[in-house]
Amino acid sequence: MNARKVAAQFAAYIWYENTQQFERTNAEKAEFARNNWQPFLPIAPEGLGRLLIKTVAKPSRMRKQPKYLRRRRLLAAV
Repeated sequence: MNARKVAAQFAAYIWYENTQQFERTNAEKAEFARNNWQPFLPIAPEGLGRLLIKTVAKPSRMRKQPKYLRRRRLLAAV
């Protein structure tokens, strides 16, 4: 997926979310972003798009419990 396009879609999503007077559903915001990302392309940094793609692609290491906490839990059970 093109990183600049992802960043432009993200910018379109955020812009739509912040400018609407009434609360919209996530599906409506996503549809707007998919259909109207082109005007946001000049301001979309490629680095942001790469970061968004990496964030979605890999499971977070932060979700795992740190080893020192796992060891304490195991020792407490004994």
